Amino acid sequence: MATRKTLIRSRAGVRLQRIEHLARQQVVQSSWRLSTLRQNQPRSFADETEAEDAFEMEVIASLTDPITMDMQRRGLID
Repeated sequence: MATRKTLIRSRAGVRLQRIEHLARQQVVQSSWRLSTLRQNQPRSFADETEAEDAFEMEVIASLTDPITMDMQRRGLID
């Protein structure tokens, strides 16, 4: 089964991707993956709204993280 990954949003080192599992060029199943530069492990979601909410919360956490703030100030991340 093939997989297609699409970047939905990216901010402050936080990325939200839609993962689509394909069979014969048709989407069989979709999920969302949240990853961050912070020590948190990537998380997966079945619900898009839940993934969007988690993205917003992680962006807030990243923007208050001293290391992430320094990286953003130096222009290393968006």
